[in-house]
Amino acid sequence: MTLGPDSHGPQARAVSDTVAFVLVFSLVVTSAGIVATAGFGSLQDVQRSQQADLSTGTLRAIGGEIDGIARGTRPAYRDSIELGGGRITLVDETTVTVTLTNTTGTVFDETYRPRALTYAYEGRNTSYESGILARGSRPATMRCVPTSDTAMLSIVQLVSGEGDAVSGGPVTVEARRMGPPPPTNVTHLEYPTTRPAPNATKVTLSITGPRRAAWSDALAAQGFTATGGSMTCNASQVTVRLVRVEIDLLA
Repeated sequence: MTLGPDSHGPQARAVSDTVAFVLVFSLVVTSAGIVATAGFGSLQDVQRSQQADLSTGTLRAIGGEIDGIARGTRPAYRDSIELGGGRITLVDETTVTVTLTNTTGTVFDETYRPRALTYAYEGRNTSYESGILARGSRPATMRCVPTSDTAMLSIVQLVSGEGDAVSGGPVTVEARRMGPPPPTNVTHLEYPTTRPAPNATKVTLSITGPRRAAWSDALAAQGFTATGGSMTCNASQVTVRLVRVEIDLLA
């Protein structure tokens, strides 16, 4: 077969060069698009992670201030925080039943609803509830010390004041002791209420709600033992207090 005069001539080479340029240019554009898309996604992931970490730290700080109010070391707390597109809410989802028993039977049995302050962002949730932070904590409000035969429980109940949810932008969080002085109106001693106190031998906490696992982990870190789905402490010297703190969420 005889090849045409243009099969290897300048025109053929020009067409070949053009095709090669188009292919290389397409490859560069496609690669740049992939890199740009992957890079943007990675940047979004970093931003989400940073916002989640920031929200956890912020809620931990707020929880620490509420714990201070519960312990009586400060009367109130107020601060403005940036939600970064998230949502902060006061929710009522948990019940905590405290049961004290001795050799004769039950000497105290009461159920509490502590309420939680929660922050939600991009499907991630962080919460503070009665001294417990859902992403890890050692609550100073609850302790079991078998070596000294003692147990201390302070149930911090959050009470909604002005506003119970804010979304999007900044929010001002205010927390205060409920009721006027004296402090006896703030912290109510639930047990013991008589002298001498009934002789308890075991404290059992039964928790229901979506943060049950967080409660179990936090109580275990404070000396309580998991027993049949509940958390227990063997102690004869027991105090149970209810501390009510009013929360305002102001947009």
